[in-house]
Amino acid sequence: MHARIVKQRAALVLSQPFFGALALRLAVVEDRTCESMWVDGVRLGYNSAYVESLDDLELRGVLAHEVLHVANGHCWRMGARNQDRWNQACDYAVNPLVLNAQFKLPQDVLLDGRYLGKSAEEIYAMLRQEESSQQPDPSGAGGTGGPAPHPSGAQPAVPPPNGCGEVRQYTGADKPAVESEWRLAVSQAAKAAKMRGALPGDLEHLVEATLRPSVDWRAVLHRFAAETARVDYSWKVPNRRYAHLGLYLPSLHSEAVGDAVFVRDSSGSVFDETQRQFAVEIIAVHQQLQPARLIVIDCDARVTQVQVFGRDEVVDLAPLKGGGGTSFRPPFAWLDKEGIAPAFLVYLTDLYGAFPVAAPAIQPSGHR
Repeated sequence: MHARIVKQRAALVLSQPFFGALALRLAVVEDRTCESMWVDGVRLGYNSAYVESLDDLELRGVLAHEVLHVANGHCWRMGARNQDRWNQACDYAVNPLVLNAQFKLPQDVLLDGRYLGKSAEEIYAMLRQEESSQQPDPSGAGGTGGPAPHPSGAQPAVPPPNGCGEVRQYTGADKPAVESEWRLAVSQAAKAAKMRGALPGDLEHLVEATLRPSVDWRAVLHRFAAETARVDYSWKVPNRRYAHLGLYLPSLHSEAVGDAVFVRDSSGSVFDETQRQFAVEIIAVHQQLQPARLIVIDCDARVTQVQVFGRDEVVDLAPLKGGGGTSFRPPFAWLDKEGIAPAFLVYLTDLYGAFPVAAPAIQPSGHR
């Protein structure tokens, strides 16, 4: 690895921990066939001649620029789009963020106020429309057939061939896993930087957009919990609605759910707002299903608190206990020790921690 990249990456860790933590995830490889740099979500490629053409602050800024491409998901989202235009759109999207984070970039990087706050997809569509409008009119009705005037009245600047580098698409078979790992890494890097007061404000929106789930986890939770209950028509309990007519018809009968276990990740990486959402959903599921018992376990690196509520009890959750590291093993060991076989278990967590080596051997209880 180039010695100057090592130095500037270390400087990122110290001065801008959000960028530094993410930069360390990329394997740095020399690539003399590229003109500047490239990133594909797993590796960061560089041309030594290009690195030597930059001063230290510019090199640090370019590293931050490449990191933001991956943090933004640019390495997974190109699809069937044109590679060069996608590169330009991605650069227009991240360069203002890099500069607003007080980094320095080389001269002539792609910047245009019209694209501020827009996603790479939105910018790509605008670039494609502009390029289409500048094509010569085949009918000759467009006069000279030259480029259409720029919306601002000036001719658009000719972009440099590669800007700060290329955004290459990751095509490995493990793409979903790599993308998921990066989403988690972005979340953790943002939390760590925010705790140190070193997360640039402009990046908070980026992080929120990156971590926004495509499926609402709360809807999935309620659907899963509802499917756990056995609801069907039964002849054992006649439908009273039609009894006065002398009709003996089945009624919709719901058998009681056994023990429901919720584990709250009480480590320091799960913040108050998320914990409040966890508590609301636990109570809602209890009211919806009325399980035999509701068991709520708090766990960071160990089980820190256990609360048990009966079917007819009001669920008043005690304040969370914990704040240390994260391990997902202790709750399953606790259940095994207590001899509890729940109808279902839901682990509410940000997924950052040590998993069991093998899947926990939990068999749903037969008690309903």
